[in-house]
This record gives sequence, structure tokens and C-alpha cells, in this order.
Amino acid sequence: MSHPLLMRLMLRDMMRYKLRWCMAIAVLTSAFVVVRLAYDNRQLTAQFDELKQQRDELDIEWRHLRLEEGALAEHSHISRKATKQLGMVRPSRSANTLVEVP
Repeated sequence: MSHPLLMRLMLRDMMRYKLRWCMAIAVLTSAFVVVRLAYDNRQLTAQFDELKQQRDELDIEWRHLRLEEGALAEHSHISRKATKQLGMVRPSRSANTLVEVP
């Protein structure tokens, strides 16, 4: 079912219009490249937005930890904890000893 004459005509036609064929291939190739770059750009933008959201969440957590650190470092909190958990008491004046360093 092969038609040698038809094949020959097609090849001759392709050779006659080389520039048009090259241009068509170049246009199709550039179209595929544009589609791929747009897809990659969308992927990277989504990843960037996700990382920004993660950064914001970590920033909020850091601020909460700083507030907690400040609350735990207060003198009254430490004093209460020493009294209740460790049974510590402030020494009386008579129990204080003054040491002089020459």
C-alpha cells in the first residue's frame, strides 16, 4: 500500500520549503519551552509561599517562647518555686555571717 510517488513528492516538497519547516519546528519548540517554564514558575511560587508561611509560624512561636522565657525568669516566679518545690526560706538576720575580704 506504499506509494513511492507520494513519498517522493512529500520529500521534494519538504526540501523545497526547508525554511518554513524549520520555522514551524522552532515555533513548536519555543511553545513547549514557554509552557514548561510557566509550570516551573508556578511550582516555585507555591513553594516560596509555603516557606514564607512556615517562616511566619516559626516567628510567632519564637515570640511566644520569648514571652514565656521572660515570665519564667521573673524574680517572684523563681522565689515562689524555690519556696514551694524546694522548701527554701530566706535566712534570718542572725543566721547571716559577714565575711570581710582584705
